[in-house]
Amino acid sequence: MAIHEPITKVNLERLTNGVYAFTMTLLVRNIPTPAPNATSTAGQITEYLFTAAIGVVDFIGVFLILGMFWLFVFQMFHRMRTFDFRFLYLHLLSLMVVVFIPFTETFTKYSYEYPIADLLFQVNYLALGVIIAWEWHYARKHPELREPELTTPEAVFLERKFMVPVGVAAFGIALVVLDFQALDLLYVLPFVILFVFFRNPPEGAEGRGE
Repeated sequence: MAIHEPITKVNLERLTNGVYAFTMTLLVRNIPTPAPNATSTAGQITEYLFTAAIGVVDFIGVFLILGMFWLFVFQMFHRMRTFDFRFLYLHLLSLMVVVFIPFTETFTKYSYEYPIADLLFQVNYLALGVIIAWEWHYARKHPELREPELTTPEAVFLERKFMVPVGVAAFGIALVVLDFQALDLLYVLPFVILFVFFRNPPEGAEGRGE
């Protein structure tokens, strides 16, 4: 059964915007700042700049990933006219997983010494991807939740598109288990895949914010 007032789709979109904006802002706290008297020599300054550079790379990478998920969510909302309680619970679960991102991303700064430290973030990444893909799969299987003009090719196209981060995160977990270094390269992998395979939506979808 669809949800009516006072919980509207607009309210859910506002909550989603707030959670993503707050979480993306919190990420900057993971960029290390120098401790007092810790940059008094050239060697200390060089060491700090190297550490800070790693933090900036991680910040940019995770910020872009969260931006990708935010875009996915609103591409999904754009094709839904309403939602039911089961979809609401799934979406609230996804927002809870989003809020964990700054915490799990904190451990990635130790990955150069302990590669396994990346595992928490990759699992968090995978969980968020799975839930968002599950949300769209659920909405696609319930016609009463979708916009009437949504075509089957467009719905399938989005379902496959939303599976890209799931595959990348699973690949990242496998690389962590195999003790692979330079996982920062995975930050750009979903965008490469999306650009190569999903830049041309089905005919008729271009005017719907694709």
